[in-house]
Amino acid sequence: MKNKEVDFIARRYKKGRFLPDAGWDRLGIAPVSKWRRYRVAAAVAATVILSATAAILYREYRMENVPQQTMPVKTQTISPLAEVKAIDFENAPLPDVIKKIETVYNVKVNGIPASPEEYELSLHYEGTPTDLISVINEILGTQMTVAEK
Repeated sequence: MKNKEVDFIARRYKKGRFLPDAGWDRLGIAPVSKWRRYRVAAAVAATVILSATAAILYREYRMENVPQQTMPVKTQTISPLAEVKAIDFENAPLPDVIKKIETVYNVKVNGIPASPEEYELSLHYEGTPTDLISVINEILGTQMTVAEK
């Protein structure tokens, strides 16, 4: 039993004819040089080393290990008389207006007229309670004042 492929190679074999480098040259493909292989290996090794170093540094110097410096924050409380808020009234009697002002602004209204039910007010206002009461005083001709609770 004969193998046709072995017989073909045996008849046509010439020394140096079946070299891999010569085959690559005939195909127009340059073989990879040894130095290029070393450069690729060096680049891969450098990437691995840098990644490992970054992981070690991250683990060693995490932000949770850094002592936190805290600075005291000074909070400034705003007086209820200086708070700006919006408030609306539509044909509301003066006692309801006063209740709503005291609730929204957290203040106390003084100097309410003797018969406040006689007064009605329609108003949209945005500002401080002191300014609101002075506007109401001008509209209704009253002498009310505002004080903190």
